[in-house]
Amino acid sequence: MTGIWFNRVLHIMVLVCLLGWLTDAHCAENVRKKVLVLNSYHSGYKGSDDVIEGIKETLLRALPETDLQVEYLDSKNNSSKEFDAKIIDLLRFKYQQRHFDLILSTDDYAFNVIEAHRAELFGATPVVFCGTNSFDGSRLAGKHGIIGIDERPSFKATLDLIFILHPATNNIVVIRDDSVTGQLNDMEFRKAAAQLQDKATFSDWAGLRLDQFISRVKQLRPGSVIVYFASFVQDRNGDRVSSNEALRKISAVSPVPVYGGWEFNLGKGIVGGRLLNLREHGAAAAALAVRVLRGESIDALPPVTPSPNKDMFDYNELRRFGIAQGKLPADSIIVNRPPGYVYSHRVEILSTISVLLLLALTMSFVKLINSRENLQAHRDALVQRNEELEQALSKVKVLEGIIPVCMYCKKVRKDEQSWQQMESYISQHTEAQFSHGICPTCFDNNFSGKKPKQL
Repeated sequence: MTGIWFNRVLHIMVLVCLLGWLTDAHCAENVRKKVLVLNSYHSGYKGSDDVIEGIKETLLRALPETDLQVEYLDSKNNSSKEFDAKIIDLLRFKYQQRHFDLILSTDDYAFNVIEAHRAELFGATPVVFCGTNSFDGSRLAGKHGIIGIDERPSFKATLDLIFILHPATNNIVVIRDDSVTGQLNDMEFRKAAAQLQDKATFSDWAGLRLDQFISRVKQLRPGSVIVYFASFVQDRNGDRVSSNEALRKISAVSPVPVYGGWEFNLGKGIVGGRLLNLREHGAAAAALAVRVLRGESIDALPPVTPSPNKDMFDYNELRRFGIAQGKLPADSIIVNRPPGYVYSHRVEILSTISVLLLLALTMSFVKLINSRENLQAHRDALVQRNEELEQALSKVKVLEGIIPVCMYCKKVRKDEQSWQQMESYISQHTEAQFSHGICPTCFDNNFSGKKPKQL
C-alpha cells in the first residue's frame, strides 16, 4: 500500500516539475527582451535607415514586446581619435550599468567599437553584427557570443554582367568616396577587377568634388561604363552631398551607363547590377537575433552569413541605354516598370464592368417582374377555369346502379311496396326537368281511329 502511494506522489511531482518547466519556457520566450542597436552613422542616411527598418520589421514581428533602443554614433560626419574616445566615454556613461539581452551593431565603425570594448561596456552580452564590409572571419577567432551578416558587394557578378550587356566596353570608371568605407569597398572591387584586366582598363576616380566628377563624366566616350559606390560626395565648398543626390546629378549628364553595388541607389540613376539590399541585410541580421533571443545557442549558429544580394535593375535606365530585358539574369527585379494595359486602364475597365453588371442586374429584375406578372395571369386564368368546372360539376347528378322499371307501365320501384312514375323519379334524383308532348305513333294510336300497331 505504501508503495502505491509513493508511486502516485512521485508521478505528481514529475507532472508538477514538467508543468513548471513548460511554464518557464513559455515565460522565457514572452518576457520583454531588451536590445540595443549601435548604428555607425546617423538618422537620415538612406543605407543606414534601410538597415534599421529591416531590423525593426523582422525583430518586432517575431517578438513584438521587445524594447528596442538605437544609439547613433555619427561616424560618417566625424572621424578622429578624440571623437572615438568621446564615443567610448559616452557609451560607458550610458550603458555600462544597464542590462541588454542582445546587442546589434550596424556597419564597420560600430563593430570596431564592440570588438575593442565589448567586455568593459556590455560584458558577455550576445552580439549580432551586420553592415561590416567584406568581413574577415578570422577576426572572430577565439571569441564567443558574436555572429553576423557579411556586407560584401557582388562586384564580380556586376562586372561580368556589364560585359554581357555592353560587349564593346573597354573602360570601367569607378566613382567612390575616399572614406574608410570607400577604401574597404574599393579593395573588394579591385579583387574583382583583377580577374578582368584583359577586357578593359579600370580608372579610379576617388575623392573628387561633385563639380569635378560632373566635368569628367561629360567627357566620357562610348565604350566606357561607370561603377558608382560613393557613400557621399563633397561639393566645391567642402559640404557633403548625399550619395543619391550626387548620383542623380552625375547620371543626368552621363552619356554612358552607370552601375552600382547597393539597392538604395536604384531608381536614382544607376542601371542596376547584383545589388546589396540593406533592408534585407538588416532583416537577415534580425532573424539571427530572434533565434538567439528565443534561446538558441549563439555559438551553435554560423559565425558569418553571406549577404543576400539580388539582381536588380531600373526600367528607365534600361530603356535609356537600349538594354533588352531578355538579356538580364533570370529572376531579376525591375523597378519603375510601367504598368500593363489592364493596370493603366483599370478605372475605365472597372467602370465598364460595373455598367455591364448594372445592366445585367436591371434586365434580370425586369425579367423577374414580367415572369411574376405572367405567372399571376396564368394563375388567375386557372382559378377562373377551376371555378367554371366546379360550377359545372355542381349541376351534375349521377344515377348509379340498376334501376328497377316495370316492363309494362314503365314505373320505377321506389321500395318494396311503392312505384313511381319514371318522370318523377328522374326529376327527384337529377337536375333534369320534363315537358310533355305526343309523338306521332302515340297520336295515331290514340286519336286517329287507326288500329294500334302490334308491339
